[in-house]
Amino acid sequence: MEATIMNRYLLAGAAAAALALGAGAANAQAKFDVKVGGDAYFEAGYVDQDVDSGLRSTEFRNRMRINIIPSAKADNGLEYGARMRLRANSGASNTRTTDADRAYIFAQGTFGQVRMGVSNSFNDETYVTASMDYLKLGAYDDVTAWINLPSSTAGTVTGNSILNPSIAPDANSTKIVYFSPRMAGLQLGASYTPRNDSSNTDISRSKPTGTLAGTSNGIYQDMVEVGANYNNTFGGVTVKASAGYMWGRAVDDVVGSNYKDLNAWQLGANVGYAGFTLGGSYIDYGKSGQNERTGVFTETTRNWTVGAQYTTGPIVVGANYKNGKDAGSLGTTGDRELQVYEIGVGYTVAPGLTLQAQYDYFDLDNDASAADDKGNVVLVRSILAF
Repeated sequence: MEATIMNRYLLAGAAAAALALGAGAANAQAKFDVKVGGDAYFEAGYVDQDVDSGLRSTEFRNRMRINIIPSAKADNGLEYGARMRLRANSGASNTRTTDADRAYIFAQGTFGQVRMGVSNSFNDETYVTASMDYLKLGAYDDVTAWINLPSSTAGTVTGNSILNPSIAPDANSTKIVYFSPRMAGLQLGASYTPRNDSSNTDISRSKPTGTLAGTSNGIYQDMVEVGANYNNTFGGVTVKASAGYMWGRAVDDVVGSNYKDLNAWQLGANVGYAGFTLGGSYIDYGKSGQNERTGVFTETTRNWTVGAQYTTGPIVVGANYKNGKDAGSLGTTGDRELQVYEIGVGYTVAPGLTLQAQYDYFDLDNDASAADDKGNVVLVRSILAF
């Protein structure tokens, strides 16, 4: 406990020191430039799967996000500002909502960059996996949204899909993140998140507590992250790599419960030459968040990806294989495995306007709690980035 408290205050103190050193004799008033950008997509999908009772085979969906970034630069070189991302998001039952899924202030200079607020974790911002530029806006696991997966352990204990390739159980909650300057291709980083179910103006000082009957819980406290990424070029060969580790406390136990603390790590690498890239990643959560007691059948939550792509002019084509595994239902022995074989193509029509298509074959091997499933997914989309 004392070590965890020391870690969080060391990170907060380092962030404050970096800001103080960078500020120096910064101007009391400065002129802010405000940049507005964002992205949008429209996607059409067709799904053919074995377990399809009560399901339609076709659907459309769309999303739009707007970034608002006010920033200024002091005479001493300190850059500072804020970012808010507005998102036209949920539309279930035509209950259309708009939220702000990013909102933080930042400062950057020779010391690197510090972010404070609702932000990605360091690994989620910088992780490396197989190149998949033929998929939309970094949503590399998005096919899982189309295949009607039964609820499972991965979604609870990681807050993401069984195929998500980055460490992101923090749920973009309010945090402090530090990005070091990049030196000889290497960048280091760290973050601290008090708890992953509290954002913006919310103050949540209560201690989350599990239950004896519960099988898993995805709330974590005092989450600390360290990581590194590498990006360099040697004689036309591009080399990228990442490594990250995040840990934190699970919910408090009651008599008879045994919720496992968060321990998650990620490794990824990618090599490119003459338009070709080959890469992959592995992420492991162990038994984080699972209630390891009699009658609960815990298993490791993990996934890995490997893939290749080729880019020539406005065209990119690629293929990858994704494999995710978790406990499935913790009330049943065995585990659940999802395999996805994916190919895709993208074409840049004009700057900021891209057309894409992808095909996925998936094979889901469930534990005894649900039926196995397999099927085909075809998606076509248009993407606007500005």
